[in-house]
Amino acid sequence: MEFLYRIFASIRKRSGSWVTITLALLLAAGIWLLTNLSRTYVAVLSVNVIAESTLEGRAAVSADRAVIQARCRASGFRIRKLRRQARREATTLYFQPSDIRPVAGSDDAYAISSAQLEHYVQQLYGDNVTLVNFITEEAVFHFPTEAHRKVPVVPVKDIRFREQYMEQSPLSVYPDSVTVYGEPMLLERVTQARTQPIRLDDVASSIQDEISLYPIQGVRFVPSTVKYSLPVTRFVEMSGDVPVRVSGAPQGMKLSCFPDRARVKLLSVFPILSDPLKDLTLEVPYEDFVDSVTGDCVPQVKVPLRGIISIRIEPEVVHVVEVVR
Repeated sequence: MEFLYRIFASIRKRSGSWVTITLALLLAAGIWLLTNLSRTYVAVLSVNVIAESTLEGRAAVSADRAVIQARCRASGFRIRKLRRQARREATTLYFQPSDIRPVAGSDDAYAISSAQLEHYVQQLYGDNVTLVNFITEEAVFHFPTEAHRKVPVVPVKDIRFREQYMEQSPLSVYPDSVTVYGEPMLLERVTQARTQPIRLDDVASSIQDEISLYPIQGVRFVPSTVKYSLPVTRFVEMSGDVPVRVSGAPQGMKLSCFPDRARVKLLSVFPILSDPLKDLTLEVPYEDFVDSVTGDCVPQVKVPLRGIISIRIEPEVVHVVEVVR
């Protein structure tokens, strides 16, 4: 501070003006304040917290608030700002349900320990603050019960594939059901949770993404978003005439199918390693013929077809008759 004394001495010699001296004093005080506030201190910081969570069957926001205190290391500027904020407003903070435990002997009280609070230091105190230790051993919040029910998730989709591409299996969502909260009268009307439209165009590869649920006024969904996946494959379309015969008939009995050949249309995964139609035959089990009244039976593919996505047989039904010699 010696340089400040020199400044004051110079001012007195030059003008002797008290106004000038006062301004110099104010300047010195400002410099002193800035210097001290820029230093790092360890201080006790308090934050009023309102808790949010997704506890099963409970309100989304706690009915009360808790004061969380900790010894922190931060600059003087940061400490002053946090203390001003704590006096003016409460901080709403989301806690993972796995970090909160129910309090024994209470219907709606849940506690979070200081060990779990360490995961939320940045949300509590912001950047450029280092935790020394928590003074609050555990914070307790009350989450009242709320009417709820489980409903299935229904994906709303508009998907267009590139030529020779298709879904390998239907689009799936996870989770496939969510919990809906609200007044009992409103819950009775909610039978499903629909996603926002999933619009995809020129799809040529498998897709995984996240989509939000379509909101309904007066109720809330937990979770409010779901993940979806769509396996996509490239395919090759093939067709050919395949013989139809009856299998398992007793010895000496001759059965014929009309028609004796059927048109088979295959969708196969690309690339094709061998011709799936080469050794393919269609069979009608003898038991199906016995159980039928008119002799109309459905031919089946007995040999497993690797890489086949779908198969269609035309006609779907053939007529089986016994040939009398």
